[in-house]
Amino acid sequence: MYGPQGPSVQYLPPTVISQYVGQWITTSIPNYGQVTAYVTDYNRRNGMVSMFMYRAPSYQPQFIQVHHSDLVGIAPYYGPIPPRPTPPRPPRPPRPWQPSPGPGFPGGGIWPWIFYQTGVFGQQQREDDHYYYY
Repeated sequence: MYGPQGPSVQYLPPTVISQYVGQWITTSIPNYGQVTAYVTDYNRRNGMVSMFMYRAPSYQPQFIQVHHSDLVGIAPYYGPIPPRPTPPRPPRPPRPWQPSPGPGFPGGGIWPWIFYQTGVFGQQQREDDHYYYY
């Protein structure tokens, strides 16, 4: 008569769900398991709860609508917002561009040297240019 009993599932009343609109929660949903979600709306007429659900391991947001009777347990969520799979790494500073010194142009690269050789920057007399008049 008083043998072992299985776990009882208690459904959340609509008044409890409406208290969590606009907040982050943790809950369990059949076919989804334990999730973290942001509750966006609760429709009292049809009992549907609209939320952005975040599930491990990807934690990509997924918009779903479920009936309030599908939510098994509910609690506020106090973790990182939005939930992340791993702590974020600090951004790496950009590496400064270092031109390679090119021939005939101190501190410059190959392009400035080519431009001066082809006359793109105009004619320039160099020290090694010798003009002989006959």
